[in-house]
Amino acid sequence: MKRQVSNWLKHAEIDLLSAEKLLEDDSLSQSVAFHSHQAIEKSFKAILEENNFRIPKTHDLEKLLGMIQEIGVIIEGIDEDILAQINDVYLDSRYPTDVGLIPEGIPSVEKAINFYRLAEFVYDKIISILRK
Repeated sequence: MKRQVSNWLKHAEIDLLSAEKLLEDDSLSQSVAFHSHQAIEKSFKAILEENNFRIPKTHDLEKLLGMIQEIGVIIEGIDEDILAQINDVYLDSRYPTDVGLIPEGIPSVEKAINFYRLAEFVYDKIISILRK
């Protein structure tokens, strides 16, 4: 595994650990969403890096997943509905706005848990793919 790939994964793991810790406080669901997004984004970028693909300056998870699929890497089992929700939350979780973060506003604790679980799933799948 390339050194830069390991760096992407190390930072993804830190975001996962951060999200897990933040789940301990129900008022921090928005931050759980942010770190879940970051963990997925960095995991996706690790796959692109390993495949010698130029890392795009984008935070769009759906776009990154499409790029991964274009190079022939299929990650089975990703819940694309939850991925789209995490994608929607990302920018608004960083900056104040008068629009809701997702259609119903700040993510509920249940949604934050789903976001974290998807981030953990993606990270684990990508680790598994890279070890093959």
